[in-house]
Amino acid sequence: MSEEEKLENLDSVGLFKSYDELMDIGVDFIAELGTTTISVHELLKLESGSVVDLEKPAGESVELYINNRIFGKGEVMVYEKNLAIRINEILDSKSVIQYFKKELL
Repeated sequence: MSEEEKLENLDSVGLFKSYDELMDIGVDFIAELGTTTISVHELLKLESGSVVDLEKPAGESVELYINNRIFGKGEVMVYEKNLAIRINEILDSKSVIQYFKKELL
């Protein structure tokens, strides 16, 4: 879907008065490497150099979130000496638009 088509979809749900207004909104982008549960006992034993297993195979896609709502999947990479995310999949854009409609109005 082109950028123009995405913007037309946003206009069709009547979220914003102008596209400029929409484009200036900040969102939190989170790439979740993995999660695990540890006991308080294990937590208190953590020190510099400790390793916490995230129970996710290396090389597996990471989940991407926009404002704490799943948005897609990607892979961790290095870009210009920084960690970065290559986006491999974006979930249904209509559901993302409906989320913003509920959250921002």
